[in-house]
Formats: sequence, structure tokens, C-alpha cells
Amino acid sequence: MTEYTKNLARYIANVRYEDIPAETIDRAKKLTMHCVGATLAALPSPSVRYAINTARDTVGEQAALMSTAWGLPGKMPMNGAIFINSTGADTLDWEDCSWTGHPTAGFVPVGMAVAEALNKPGRDYLTAIISGFEIYQRVAGSIQPPPDFDIVKNGWGLCSWQIWACSMPAGKLLECNEEQFNLLMGATACETPVIDTIIHKQMSDFYHLQFGFTGMNGTMLARMAKRDELDNMYDIFDIEGGYAFMMQRGDHPEWLERNVGSEYMFNEILFKHWPANMWIQTPLDCLDQMKREYGFQAGDIQSIEITPGFQFRDGYRPEGYRSVKDGQFSIPYCLAAYLLKGEAGPNWFDEKHLNDPELLDMASRVHLDKEQVLPLKQCFNIFTGGSFPKVEMTITLKDGAVLRGEMQFPKGHPRNPFDWADSEKTFRTGARVAGLTQEKTERFMALCRDLEHLEDMAQLAECLQG
Repeated sequence: MTEYTKNLARYIANVRYEDIPAETIDRAKKLTMHCVGATLAALPSPSVRYAINTARDTVGEQAALMSTAWGLPGKMPMNGAIFINSTGADTLDWEDCSWTGHPTAGFVPVGMAVAEALNKPGRDYLTAIISGFEIYQRVAGSIQPPPDFDIVKNGWGLCSWQIWACSMPAGKLLECNEEQFNLLMGATACETPVIDTIIHKQMSDFYHLQFGFTGMNGTMLARMAKRDELDNMYDIFDIEGGYAFMMQRGDHPEWLERNVGSEYMFNEILFKHWPANMWIQTPLDCLDQMKREYGFQAGDIQSIEITPGFQFRDGYRPEGYRSVKDGQFSIPYCLAAYLLKGEAGPNWFDEKHLNDPELLDMASRVHLDKEQVLPLKQCFNIFTGGSFPKVEMTITLKDGAVLRGEMQFPKGHPRNPFDWADSEKTFRTGARVAGLTQEKTERFMALCRDLEHLEDMAQLAECLQG
């Protein structure tokens, strides 16, 4: 019998801050600042408002563990704060992408809330989110479908395995031991949500709320593990009828033992430069680069041609877009929003703009190649291999000028990484939307830069109280 589960439990239970490379620590701090900024920027969005209503209705006002719902005054029960913050982290689709999903919407809100409630130091938080991600990524990799899998027909479980990005860092901050982690892995597997094709086919914004539910549920499981309230769910990656069988997806157990403790896949996370789906990052960056180089304005553009096309990302809706998610997954919409709505933020996707005639007219001028189209599965395979799809763009102006540009690695890709200024820009945008004072904004960024020396994560959270 294999021992994948025991080995993973041994790793996360025993890994120390000192074991993690400095480069990875630095990325974790930058990603924390970026994710919190993207979450704050989403505060006016309907999905976040619904999450706030549900949290208040469900968890009440007081609990043994209290945390901050970012941008709101005071504190609330930890589970409620996690539900709100995890929902907000994904609402603008601005936080991150690994090649398996959006784990940052789990491990940053969960990690910060648990660390705040337990008055943990910054080093413990950093160790938990990095090691938790390393488990998440290996588990997600182990159940990916084969290359010829039809994700259109059979679905893809991005929000299914997201729960691993929540339960694992929570368990680490709660100081679960090896046996408790083994059981926590079994419980996390049993609480993995089903594959949710309807959300993508109907472009439901409930997609974002799923991140709130997995954040809260994963944390609850970790607390049960710590109290020794889980039983008889050992070795979920090793037994007959285990996780691969449960997920009915590809079985790649080699991922479960892929250089655990020596290869940090955290370094491969894509930071999102724009509030849009990951396959729209490169077209947006290419357009931004060309606009800066040539100085044209939206009114100057006759047409924009993009090669290759991207499967399910060419949606143009002359009648208007159905939801925030619908706009976020449309290259024509997002390029039009960039050209007409200025600085990236929630204004790109409010109800008025989703049906704005001027924006819809601009979106109609964006055309994707119909002959050369990259299937989504191929896009993910390219990213998994360490690269990214290359985009070529031709812009024809109304005066007849033809401009050409190209881009492969958008800002935030590991080959074109964020610096501190990039993360600070996202955070400042979110802080302005949430109405944080200048003092709190500057203090948060200073503490985040020096997070490994922070004695109590509650001090960081206090900066985010509205």
C-alpha cells in the first residue's frame, strides 16, 4: 500500500518557516497585499453584499474566535469573516491563478482570519499559506483529467478542490499533528463540492460565493480535526475508493509525491494584473502596451483583431451582459471596459456598464480569430508547462493607420513577475474603494512588507477595519 497521505500529512505538520526559500516568502507577502487589495475593491459588488447578509444572518455577532471582514467596522465571528473575504477575493476575478484554479481566494482570507483570531505571528501565517498551497496544488494535480478530456461535456472542478486551499492552511495554523492532518485530508475529500458545470454555462455570479463556502467549510473541518472530532477517514489518497475514485477524474498519483518540501510550486502562481479571467490577461496587457506606445484613444479605434482566438472567451452580447462573471469571461467586453472606464476596479462590472451602449459598441469592434482557436484545455496545458499562450494584436484606427503588437507573458506571470509597486497599486485601488484612511493604507503596506517580523497578525487586520 502507498503512503501518499501520511507523507503529505508529515510534511505539512512539521514544515517550519526556516525551511521555506526567501523567494517564496517574498512572493507570499506580495500576493497577500495584492489579494487583499482585490478583495477590498470588490466591496461594492452584489456578491459581496449577499455574502455580508448571509454571514450576519448565519453566524451572528459574537463567537469565541473573532476576525475582521475587510473594509467593514470592528470584528465578527471568524467563520463569517472568512465567508465574506473569500467571496470578495474572487468576485472581481483579480486575485491569482494557479493552473488549477484560484487558491489565493482560499488561503489568504482563511490564513489571515485564523491567524488574527489566534494572535499568531506573521511567520506562522506565511508558513501556513505556503505549505497549505503546496498540498492543494499536489492534490489538484493528482485528479486532473487526461489531455483528451472534454471539459465542455463533463465539466471541470475548479471550485471543487478549492476547499484544499482552505482546510490545509487552517489546520497548520491550528497546529494539527500528523494524525489529525491525515484525518483532515479524509474529511476535506468527503466535503469536496461536486463539479459545477451549470454555473459556467449560465454565467452565474454564485461562482464567486462558492469561494466563501469552501473557505468557511474548510476552516470548520480543520477545527474539528484539532479537537479530535474526526474518525475513520485515514489514508484518503491510498485506499480503494479514495479521492481519485470519488472525483471520477484523472488519477495521477505521481503529483502527490512530487518533490514535497523541496519544490515550491507557490512560485508558479500567476498574479492577475487585471480584474478579468486569466486568458484575458494577455490581450489586456497587449492593448495596454500598444496604447501607451502609440497614444491612441478609444474613439480612434475602428477594429481590434486578436490571434489566436480563445475558446469561450470571445463572447459578444449586443443586448448586454448577464452578470459580472459574464463580462469577466469576455475578451471584447474587458478590452472595451479598459478603453472606456479608466482605472481597473469594480466600475468595470457594475450593472450600468454591463449594459452601456457605448461600451457594447466598443466591444463589437473586438474580433477574435475564428480559424485559429485555442481550446481551454490546451491553454491550461501550456500554463502547466511553465509558459503561456502568445497573443498577436492588430489595431486599425479610423484614420487608416494599422498598428501591430504581440505579447506572451502578461504582468504577474512567473516570467514577468509583480514587484512591490504592482502589489501596492492593487492594494491602493482597493483601499480607496473601501474608504480606508491614508494612515491605515500606509500602515498595512508597511506591515505586509515586513510580515515575517510581525508578532501578531491582528495588528495587520486592524488596518483593514472600515
